Amino acid sequence: MIERMDLFRAVHARRTDEIAVLTMAATLQYPLVSDHELDFDFLAFGMGHAGDFALGLALARPERKTIVFKGDGGQLMSLGSLVTLGRYAPGNLLVLFLENRVYEQTGSQPFSDRVDFDTLARGAGIQGGGATGKGKIERIETIETFEEALPRLLTEEGPHFVICPVENHEHVPPTSHTDHAGRIRNLRKGLGLPVPN
Repeated sequence: MIERMDLFRAVHARRTDEIAVLTMAATLQYPLVSDHELDFDFLAFGMGHAGDFALGLALARPERKTIVFKGDGGQLMSLGSLVTLGRYAPGNLLVLFLENRVYEQTGSQPFSDRVDFDTLARGAGIQGGGATGKGKIERIETIETFEEALPRLLTEEGPHFVICPVENHEHVPPTSHTDHAGRIRNLRKGLGLPVPN
């Protein structure tokens, strides 16, 4: 198991100009290590759909890597999105799939321990997907292996769907999500796009 905050710290330490889409617990904890202008808090825009938003960003901005921190509970709420990811499979998308096997945002209710996310992602066509057939699914179970793989994941053509079993023993700040329009303006500014008043 990987301590979730250690994973966030590792990404922050290696990241340069990649877009990072945050959802669920990541919206609360990742800002403790990063205040990058290309961090986008997706929580208020649709539980389970941050991966869809990140897919759209990756397709719209092929010159820039897009990272999404996606939870397993959220993925179960939008299984069909895996098929869309498998269909379009942009090479610049990195899905960091945070597997803690609970619906953390609604009270940490456990779900079936028989769910196999690797099989679901493969069945959706992510492995070998993309224009060049380079889509990859992998499982990384230790922070040491994650830190070793991260330079490759940030530079190699994908998409990459990386299943990371995580646990959390660090403080989770209370939910405080306001100024949704402001967050969109900040992302547009970070991407060098016009920012409406």
